[in-house]
Amino acid sequence: MPLTSTEALELSKQFRDLANDLGNYRFSNWSSLTPTQKRDLEDEEWSLLNAASDMTTKAVGLALEESEINFQSIKSSVGKAKKAIKKLEKVGQVITVATATVGLAAAIMAKDPGAIAKNAKSVVEAAKA
Repeated sequence: MPLTSTEALELSKQFRDLANDLGNYRFSNWSSLTPTQKRDLEDEEWSLLNAASDMTTKAVGLALEESEINFQSIKSSVGKAKKAIKKLEKVGQVITVATATVGLAAAIMAKDPGAIAKNAKSVVEAAKA
């Protein structure tokens, strides 16, 4: 059974927490660890943090798949914005389209599926105006 976005996010949190616990262990036992053990523990801590980050990315991807918004919808929204900017005559309208598109880009960078859907809709609405 494939992971859901919620499950992937929960695993991400667990791996991050485990990485933090490992770091706390390393610092708590600093004086009794050899330099090699310190390095090995730190390397494993970073590996767990990277895995947690990857799982967060996966969770976002899954959330996008589970939501109504997908790559094609985003691409279509941006395409409509591009067409609108070429056709619009009033600078205020162009700024509105540009602002909506910047909001969409920010939502994508923030990996927020709800904001992505909301901003994609805003881009389409701005492009129609």
